[in-house]
Amino acid sequence: MSEFNRSTFFRNYEIQYGVLFEMEDDLLEQVPPVQDSEERLQTIFQTFEAKKGEWELLLSARLEESFSAKLYRAFLDWFPLRQPSPRRELRHSFLLHGLSGLLVHWAAGGFREPAQEIASHAIQLLHDLMGEGDPSLI
Repeated sequence: MSEFNRSTFFRNYEIQYGVLFEMEDDLLEQVPPVQDSEERLQTIFQTFEAKKGEWELLLSARLEESFSAKLYRAFLDWFPLRQPSPRRELRHSFLLHGLSGLLVHWAAGGFREPAQEIASHAIQLLHDLMGEGDPSLI
């Protein structure tokens, strides 16, 4: 980055945080597609853990609000709502906001728990919240 002067930087990025926003997008795109919902959650947490240095940099830039919104949109892509109804839409939104909040909290806390453990905890929380209803995650 030191090879670029200010005018070159702003020719490529409209604002100073543009490079960080691009980095967020790149990292979110690295989550591989997985069909099974529980396996997908494991994969998401493992992907974040594998890139924890980049996530720590992003979180240290104090972009949590924009990142949380972007992460929620990513969760919408990763876990699309099936068979929409007003009640299912509310549950879907609640669960995805909870998952994205858990992921941000885990990352902001320095990834202390292993990805496998935090993903298993997230899955258990989802099962507890959903009861014995729909076995699919969302």
